[in-house]
Amino acid sequence: ATGGGKMKKRGGRGKEGQASDIRATAAATPAAAATPAAAAANPTQPALQTRPAQRKNKYLDDDPGLAAPMICLAASAAILAIIVGSVWEVTDFQRSENYDTPDKIYDAPYDVTHIPAPIAKGWQLSLITRILISSPAGDFVMRQVMKGVKIESLIELADALQKDDGPYSGREFGMSEPLIRLPTEEYNWHVKAAGETAKDGGAEKFAGTRKGGKYRTVRDFHNAYKSGAIKPWQVVKKLVEFIKATDSTLRCVQELDLEGASQAAAESSARWTKGTQRGVWDGVPVMIKPEEAVKGLRFTGGRQARSDKGDVAKEDGIIARRLRAAGAIIVGTTVMHEQGVQPTGYNPWYHGPKNPFALDRFSGGSSSGSAVAVAAGMVPVAIGWDGGGSIRIPAAWSGTVGLAPGFARVPYDASSNLVEVTKAGPLTGYVEDAAEAFMLLAQPLTQAEGRERHPWHVTYGGDGPPPPHLKPRWEGQKRRVRVGVFQDWVSHRPEGTGAGTTATDDAVYKAFERALAGLQAAPFGAEIVGFHMPQMHKQSLSHAFLISSMFSFKLIEEAFKGSSTYESAARDDDLQLATYMQLRIGRKLTAMEVIAARRIRAFAIAQWRRVLTETADVILTPTLPMTAIQRPVGSDPLGFTDSGLFVQMLRYIFVGNLVGVPGIAIPAGVDSEGLPVSVQVICLHWHEADCIDVGRELEKVFAKERTTPPASLFVDLLA
Repeated sequence: ATGGGKMKKRGGRGKEGQASDIRATAAATPAAAATPAAAAANPTQPALQTRPAQRKNKYLDDDPGLAAPMICLAASAAILAIIVGSVWEVTDFQRSENYDTPDKIYDAPYDVTHIPAPIAKGWQLSLITRILISSPAGDFVMRQVMKGVKIESLIELADALQKDDGPYSGREFGMSEPLIRLPTEEYNWHVKAAGETAKDGGAEKFAGTRKGGKYRTVRDFHNAYKSGAIKPWQVVKKLVEFIKATDSTLRCVQELDLEGASQAAAESSARWTKGTQRGVWDGVPVMIKPEEAVKGLRFTGGRQARSDKGDVAKEDGIIARRLRAAGAIIVGTTVMHEQGVQPTGYNPWYHGPKNPFALDRFSGGSSSGSAVAVAAGMVPVAIGWDGGGSIRIPAAWSGTVGLAPGFARVPYDASSNLVEVTKAGPLTGYVEDAAEAFMLLAQPLTQAEGRERHPWHVTYGGDGPPPPHLKPRWEGQKRRVRVGVFQDWVSHRPEGTGAGTTATDDAVYKAFERALAGLQAAPFGAEIVGFHMPQMHKQSLSHAFLISSMFSFKLIEEAFKGSSTYESAARDDDLQLATYMQLRIGRKLTAMEVIAARRIRAFAIAQWRRVLTETADVILTPTLPMTAIQRPVGSDPLGFTDSGLFVQMLRYIFVGNLVGVPGIAIPAGVDSEGLPVSVQVICLHWHEADCIDVGRELEKVFAKERTTPPASLFVDLLA
């Protein structure tokens, strides 16, 4: 960051150590050229606006590691031999699963195993990607990889399930998205609960209930404005100064809407002066992950900015419109992993984000910038999207709360990434703000928002999905809350890259045990109940292949313009190497394999709903089996790939995306190196209130261990 009111706008790769960053340039008009100090004196004047970035070079065309054609050819052959011969441990899957009796399906033991895969970065990643994309051998290698993880077993299980007439085979859920339609009686219960929540003042009943830490809440801002202690324009000024001071370090902001934020802050300040404020959100700064449009800002999905400005959004999406209507100030968009295809969160295009608790560690992704912005105190609420833990994983590694509502709960534009494993939700400092954001964003679609055309409203039918509320299922009942634990699952230690020291690994599981004990001591007196879940490995694979195929078919046409054979031949736009790899895997799945994964998802929906209705009220797990890992040396310029690690990171996460149930990640202290630890609460479809209620109790359990990043990387905007 530089002084004089300028900050570079990231875009393009640049050399390691010479990364470009966001620069906000003074606008051409005298008013826009004003400094932040001048804007403070006259808050009605917008201060700054952003300058668009220029797209730069192509990874696969100019990588210096591929300069010598003969070396490249020889290395390609060698790498191909290594991949096929040993690294991926390719097997020719011949054995058939035996599902001749139902118990072979429903009583199968816990079977999740580590998936061996190559770890590639730098020139190795360039080389492997070139082989997979530009070589005829690529198709062969990819199919061998899939055989190595026994993808044929998905087809065998799906076939057996289709022949099963049992009550938990999941046949009634079909093979479409995990949108659960409620019987009339249950739907009406939610409508009544929503009315009771509104009567109680919504999330206001949670105000001041958070424990530990120094984060500010939405209602902290509201109360400060109400008392006159500070005004919204002063908050925005302080925030801009902090971003200038820390952006070159944290790199969590993709683009600042300095002009728009200054104008919104001035308007909010005027409303507070006149006493016409819109409510609790008026003047509260927020940020949004660029997976839905924010008017005037680049809608990138984590890709590099386009030189023709074709990615600049002309209108707000549903979430941005709802936030603005409530008076919130959208400060900008956050950095995310390109297209959300990896859970680590680091994006080479933007040279970040970096974990504020340890700058050499991953922050978790793909909503990485949103988590870091909250962790650093920049905003009390940032919006993320979650297709494979992309809210809960960065929340866990960056020390925030992350609520991933159930599928179709928070509506967003159909033009965005409406794949059937993805949901939008908030990352916050405390559970009370997760509840505030949930109640604002999860309201049913209105006529003005085009509900008759929105796929989720149309698919659900009638009045659409049930309204949101904050009433847990056990409220008003004289019984203990049942907390489900699948012991084999939660005891599964990390392996390979994800394995840390004994001390750091122990921290995760000790926090989990403390969480259980804390819930037993909570006012609702939790009862810990065990349960078993069959076919976990195939459930996990089904999620991995479904999300890969969805991302691939969504992006392949855009990225490669319909190239029929080798994508690189007609490439008009760049994707990062690791993104190419993920797309390639998804594209090489057969229709039969995708159908099998969908059938197994229906089975999984039936199984998890059985547990969450008959056995437990909520399920508790660690959020991840490890704390934040170091970014591999030399991986920053091009990224890296380690599928074995990624699958482990999703061990407790994938269920929420595969079957569409809500989940919330709660900070649970730190490990021996000061890195955040997290636990996860999983709830029944449409019952986010259960997650929120248990999450508030967990927040109390770990209040004394709640911490913030170092003082140089943290800001209290109300101090």
